[in-house]
Amino acid sequence: MDLVLSTGLWSELQRHLFGEKRLAFAGQDEQMAFILASYSVAGETRKLLAHELITAGPRDLSSQSPGGIGPTGEFVAQMLTRCRRDGWSLIEVHSHPFDSSSRTTFSGIDWANDRIKMPQLAAMLPDPFYHATMVVGRNSLDAHYYDQGSGTILPVGRVTLVGGDEGPGAPLRHLAVSSSPQEPVAITDGRRSRQLPLVGQEAQDAFPKATVAVVGLGGLGSFAALQLAYLGVGHLVLIDADEVDESNLNRLLGAGPADVGRPKVEVLAEQVNRVAPDIKVTAIPEDVLTARALEHAKVADLVLGCVDNHGARLTLNHLAIRYLIPLLDAGTGARLASDGRPTQLGGQVQLVAPGRGCLECRGFIDPTRAAFDLATPEVQQYERDHGYGTKEIAPAVIFLNGVVASIQVAEVARLLGSQGSQASLIVYDAIAQRTFPVTTRPEPSCPTCGEDGVIGVGDLSPLHRAEAQTDESLPTRSQVVGAGSAGTDSN
Repeated sequence: MDLVLSTGLWSELQRHLFGEKRLAFAGQDEQMAFILASYSVAGETRKLLAHELITAGPRDLSSQSPGGIGPTGEFVAQMLTRCRRDGWSLIEVHSHPFDSSSRTTFSGIDWANDRIKMPQLAAMLPDPFYHATMVVGRNSLDAHYYDQGSGTILPVGRVTLVGGDEGPGAPLRHLAVSSSPQEPVAITDGRRSRQLPLVGQEAQDAFPKATVAVVGLGGLGSFAALQLAYLGVGHLVLIDADEVDESNLNRLLGAGPADVGRPKVEVLAEQVNRVAPDIKVTAIPEDVLTARALEHAKVADLVLGCVDNHGARLTLNHLAIRYLIPLLDAGTGARLASDGRPTQLGGQVQLVAPGRGCLECRGFIDPTRAAFDLATPEVQQYERDHGYGTKEIAPAVIFLNGVVASIQVAEVARLLGSQGSQASLIVYDAIAQRTFPVTTRPEPSCPTCGEDGVIGVGDLSPLHRAEAQTDESLPTRSQVVGAGSAGTDSN
């Protein structure tokens, strides 16, 4: 079990536990809070995804001192009612303000309380219910959860922070858990030793432990997947339902005429295995909304979006926000003059994460086109018959894809290396031959990443494919847009 929190929620929790300036003095009382959390379950992987922080004020506490704290029965009942009514799981947090060590851990009283309380709550609340507790010192933390299968309390693997404001903070950080076994430092072999001075030791250590999902294996995705293999990313999940077409051969790395008709993911998996046989590859020849693709994508450490339609982009945008997974979306495009020469040529790479904004509030998704892309085949055919849904084939060239994909992979290295000051949007102007960062601001009213959005809802509100239309009267385009659950760049 891992815990995943947005950086904004973590900062708010820290302020509650230790005050704005985190001043250390002997008389400071312990503080506590509850976090309502969803979950992400895939195979043997379990994650608790923080959704809402509820801090305990003086009226919510029955006791409070520098060495202990206890909530009132009414406060606990309110939390359990919300869990039972809405399906949330629960993370309890309290502080040890007296502990400035690097190995904060639970006290004997904490353990005694959890051994009694955790089985009781598991029996009271309907499945699936997950229960974790966390103790936070000034420089470290510890966390454990109740495993219903074995009836034991087990250490949390790691605590991950995602997102945050643009600035010095890193958009992806992993916090050590005192009781969890420390992962061994990765050994840099000779084939990758020359990249170490450029990517840094933290990123180099993170590469072989990371799982990165690449969605879309066209011109952009093929570049990105192979570069990640050369860097040494431990597990690549390749997702694309398309087969190699003759028109792909001008930019699809590793593909030749003999590969026409083969699944793109199969061709790229072979290339990855050839250049980096030490890497695990999971090739999924399906679109990202299938159960198998989502099962793998939602537990990745990072997702790379290399897709060429608004529906797929909207899906990945929701995946990132709902499951607290950083998304690096990339796209290329061109505008041609009447004589056929490009007047605009370039692309962009952008980060989607809580506190950074998303593709929707930045205006990178056309809801009408996204609704068409995500509609059932019956609805799409109906729309085509009425003059919507046809588009010209976009021009594409290998060197443009190579530049933009390289920017995308460089951002992967920055994220896995916990580097800050990362722009949320990087634009590449191929005509001027320059890149420049663009300052973006999240929109608080955004229905996806805003204050009332879907941050951390995870499996409580999972993504799913549109169902087949069975009614005799098919909807109009405006009705499709209104039913959308959740750019136009080529790859």
